[in-house]
Amino acid sequence: MFAPALTGIKHQSVALSLLGQHATFLDEAGFSQTAFADFIAGQTGPIKTSCPNVDSYLAAMQGADEVYVFTISSALSGSYNAAQTAKQMLLEEEDGGKKIAVFDTKAAGPTERMAAIKASQLIAAGLAFEEVVETVQVYIDRAKIFFGLQSVTNLANNGRINKTVAKLAQVLKINVLGWANEAGEIEQLGKARGAKKARHNLLALLDQHHFDGQHLVIDHADNLEGANAFKDLVLAKYPACQIEIGNCNALCSFYAEKGGLMIGCLVKE
Repeated sequence: MFAPALTGIKHQSVALSLLGQHATFLDEAGFSQTAFADFIAGQTGPIKTSCPNVDSYLAAMQGADEVYVFTISSALSGSYNAAQTAKQMLLEEEDGGKKIAVFDTKAAGPTERMAAIKASQLIAAGLAFEEVVETVQVYIDRAKIFFGLQSVTNLANNGRINKTVAKLAQVLKINVLGWANEAGEIEQLGKARGAKKARHNLLALLDQHHFDGQHLVIDHADNLEGANAFKDLVLAKYPACQIEIGNCNALCSFYAEKGGLMIGCLVKE
């Protein structure tokens, strides 16, 4: 699940779940787009999502003296609260023998990954636990996620955005553009008819919110062509920007839907 930059630092994914009428799909390492597509096609009713429980986090936190946990926005999922509960339970049991930091990234997907990679770099550099926690929190405060979605039906069906917005977008074939705001809530910032216009408007949104022009991560939901086209747009304006392209895993693929782009970046201090 994580980028190669985390190699050398022990890590694991605590999976969220997609719950269908006939099956459950875990958002874990080794994501297969084909298997995910088969899961979606096999459901005849609504699909819901579920966060990991406390026991899952307890299991993942075992066996290490220092633990760093990066969760999806607490405004969108109970993952952060579950991780915090597991942390408190373990700290009480260990009686001071373990150090655990739980970060609410107030984002998802590429921005979570960016924060985890930043932590791994600091750990590899030999920083003390407290220094890592302080530096990573500052990093998360600057890290943002933007999105350009061709469909927002699944977001609406799961109460993440207004259903009227989703219906209008579907009928008018409009791309919905937005971000996770300071509270970690999904906020629509614009719209565009057509993928090309959406990419240009998405870049304009990054500029408006003070993108630092240094590093960008593009995750796509079965839309490598669109990701590459957006990369070219960014490089035309920010030639020195380091850009990575990745695939959305299960949860992000479900909510971004086919063709969606999720953009992780840092904004200026």
